[in-house]
Amino acid sequence: MASSRRGRPPGGDSTQTHRRIVDAARLVFARRGYAGGTISEIAQNSGLTASAIYHHFGGKASLYEEVFKNTSEAIWNDVSERSVRAPTLCAAIVEIVDNATHLSEHLPYYSDFLAMVPTEASLHPEFAHLLDRRAKNQDERFTHLAELGCSTGELEGFEVPVATEIIRAAIMGWFFERHFRGGELPHGGEALVALFERLAAHRA
Repeated sequence: MASSRRGRPPGGDSTQTHRRIVDAARLVFARRGYAGGTISEIAQNSGLTASAIYHHFGGKASLYEEVFKNTSEAIWNDVSERSVRAPTLCAAIVEIVDNATHLSEHLPYYSDFLAMVPTEASLHPEFAHLLDRRAKNQDERFTHLAELGCSTGELEGFEVPVATEIIRAAIMGWFFERHFRGGELPHGGEALVALFERLAAHRA
């Protein structure tokens, strides 16, 4: 009988195992930071062995980068998909607000983890490129939303670069205020949607 490869849970599904590790690591890194988070604690939280984690990711640094990639893509790919489907900027904003609750339920500790990335990048220069990647993701998605708003007339009179920064400030301000308050803001999502609806009505 062939023996299992070292670190791989016998009979375990690789995709499911990958997700369990990433979810557990997101929690540990969000709570303890990169330096304080250990593979042994991640293993304990995932219900796997440390050798399984090394098998899938090689080490803590590559695991941290995978958590960032997984978390960032889950957010920004969704923003991109929803903005492409939405016929108007206001419709896209509604979709983004609605999805924030979904992310909180299905991507635990995502905002806690992302909020710590700038600090981790300053403490660990090997992660500085993650900030560049985050900035690129934001620029692409917010620019697309701005182009949508300008093309529909909702942001008529604004140049795309200015419209991009208006959208970035509104969405990211709402996002981080939700994070620092530890939950939903009373009427926060409604206010964000109302802001763009009022702006669109004023421009009409």
